[in-house]
Amino acid sequence: MDVNERLPEKRTILVLTDFSNCAKNAGDYGALLAENLNADLLLCHSFFVPDSGFDTWPKDDYVQLQQRSKDRLEQEAARLKKLLDNRSSDLWPSIETLSAAGTIAENVPAIMAERPGIMMVVMGGYRARNNDDFSFGTAIKDVLGQAKCPAVIVPEFEFIKP
Repeated sequence: MDVNERLPEKRTILVLTDFSNCAKNAGDYGALLAENLNADLLLCHSFFVPDSGFDTWPKDDYVQLQQRSKDRLEQEAARLKKLLDNRSSDLWPSIETLSAAGTIAENVPAIMAERPGIMMVVMGGYRARNNDDFSFGTAIKDVLGQAKCPAVIVPEFEFIKP
């Protein structure tokens, strides 16, 4: 190979999680896609922080929210690594985690701007059961509208057996 010839940049699959069972299904699907497409995983959790208009919001609470998000992301990354370790494959995707304050609508475009190698977004989706689920449907709409790559919405039921 010519030393001036560039190897293709490894692509990344962005997996959005809220740590629900539905999001775990999306994580499983994203991990298996990464394995089959020779891509890496970026596991991301967006956590809500009230805006600066809340002067009474303690700074310690923000630090705790961020640390809890990071801890749970590391647990989920370890679970996905174990899933991949149980498979016989020559391709081993790396799993990186990202904890981001804000909404999915704010974070997905920012992440994609910072990381041009993202080839796909994967997230869980479930049927609306009551009015509380409206915000989740809005999150899916935000991702589909803002992502500059394919987005995969994984159903809530478990369909991948480790």
